[in-house]
Amino acid sequence: MTKNILCFGDSNTWGLNPETGKRYDESTRWTMLLNQQLGSEYKVIEAGQPNRTLVNNPPFMGDLNGIRYLKPYLEQHTLNTIVIALGTNDLKKRFNLAPADIANGLTHLINSIKQFYLPINLPNLIIIGPLFINPQRALSRIYLNFEQKLLPLNDLFKGIAQEHALNYVDISQLTSPLGSDGIHLSCQGHKQLSKLLSRVVLHVNQ
Repeated sequence: MTKNILCFGDSNTWGLNPETGKRYDESTRWTMLLNQQLGSEYKVIEAGQPNRTLVNNPPFMGDLNGIRYLKPYLEQHTLNTIVIALGTNDLKKRFNLAPADIANGLTHLINSIKQFYLPINLPNLIIIGPLFINPQRALSRIYLNFEQKLLPLNDLFKGIAQEHALNYVDISQLTSPLGSDGIHLSCQGHKQLSKLLSRVVLHVNQ
């Protein structure tokens, strides 16, 4: 039986190309690279959405809060594993969120997933840590004071994963993963993330 892997995240999961503003093709996106690396026993379901958050609904962007958009995927698919890659958009200045606020959003999302399933049917959950962004040009104003939040947020996310006995993927040490805007993954970043994540997915499905 094919094992379905839901990748639920923001624009980096969707595959936004920082050089063009469009979407990377299937040969570049980390989700599709992950599918190739896992092989025919697995099917990766892409569920990325630009501007998606853990806590707030972005002003003028509709209802993009993660929890509201996750439930339809859980209802539609029989899932073996859920990969959560959120938190970057919550760092924006306009939300004025402390790392603890963002971490509480992750906890709420995890608890909502657990409440949806019977314990025996709960998919494997993998948490991807916050991307260590370096916003360039106008984006530096949008993400003002982000650098004070990243290390604490990574530690908090890691602690939440440990508390819930989930697998945590720390991507703070990825080498040169970002494109020219300092927010979105480069082609190389997508390759690095897919390789790192494929090892974790195969491990949890042994």
